Amino acid sequence: MHPKAFHCKQCGHCCLTLSDAYQTSATDEDIELWTAEGREDILEWVSFIPIGKDESGTMHYAYDIWINPRTGEDVDRCPWLRKLPKKDKYICRIQEVKPSVCRNFPESKEHAEKNGCQGFVDE
Repeated sequence: MHPKAFHCKQCGHCCLTLSDAYQTSATDEDIELWTAEGREDILEWVSFIPIGKDESGTMHYAYDIWINPRTGEDVDRCPWLRKLPKKDKYICRIQEVKPSVCRNFPESKEHAEKNGCQGFVDE
């Protein structure tokens, strides 16, 4: 849920430069959604990191997202970000199924400022 007074300007800052201030990980729910939707195109950009088994022997994972499937390296910008033609605005090509970390960005005004987000400019 976005902080009060936040309004996305579609500037793309949150997706153009993925940084330490912006966590790039997915939740179990994100992975379940992409699997149920058959979104192999998204899942191929996820690194499944084993974190251990529970008492029942089920393996649990952490999910690092936006890992280039060809190189195995983190990408600098979100692979799903597209610039609108002839505009200084961006859109998300996976808007309907984007990960919770994206849906919940920014966590606070301070978080937005650390990432160059302009969503609080009109305050």
